[in-house]
Amino acid sequence: MTDAVLARIQYYGNRLLAAPLFGFRVKGAERVPRRGGLIIVCNHISELDPPILGFAIPRNVAFMAKIELFRSRMASFFMNELKAFPVNRSGTDTGAVRKTLDLLKQGMAVVIFPEGTRSRDGRLLPVKPGIGLIAAASGAPVMPTFIWGTDHPADALLRRGDRFSVHFGELITAGKLREMKRENGTRGVASGIMSSIERLGIEAGLYTRHSVGTVTDTNHDRNRNKERTNSDG
Repeated sequence: MTDAVLARIQYYGNRLLAAPLFGFRVKGAERVPRRGGLIIVCNHISELDPPILGFAIPRNVAFMAKIELFRSRMASFFMNELKAFPVNRSGTDTGAVRKTLDLLKQGMAVVIFPEGTRSRDGRLLPVKPGIGLIAAASGAPVMPTFIWGTDHPADALLRRGDRFSVHFGELITAGKLREMKRENGTRGVASGIMSSIERLGIEAGLYTRHSVGTVTDTNHDRNRNKERTNSDG
């Protein structure tokens, strides 16, 4: 699939599907560099995250995706057409790391979910160390991204819950990543990247910090409080 075709899919997917059906909103797209190697990191709450991110990101991207999505020939063909490549999540997949570094060197943007798997309750999971290795080795800047609402598509569709939204944060420059590595190594880079995603969710008003490294959905909190009040009454 050519870049031109992918660009049209992004354009029409947003305007004809995501926006009218799910109230899709994008904030901070102007912060995303249009050229050069770029690592886009995002929280992960739904299987819908990759296509919705694809609609939001104003340039063509490649996705690091779990190897399970490539099991069948048809699925593998579809994923390859979308410029996705597999990663084995059972350990550090050196092949996937090399593929990512090669794409970044070619000037591509690569989407990575640093948690390595979906969160079942919306809370951020511990970061995997691989993102620190990739960010430190590539020299590419990192774009923190926060996605919301995709784990409850029916609620978004019926406008009875959070709409689909993607927020782009402040770019973490290559110089800042080198500084983070000097101070705390690649694990510090990984932790710093995850913290930037967390801050973005808090600034967007979608999360409330409960303890260091743990965040929770404010809407879920409100619902729980309502339920508790009703049961007390």
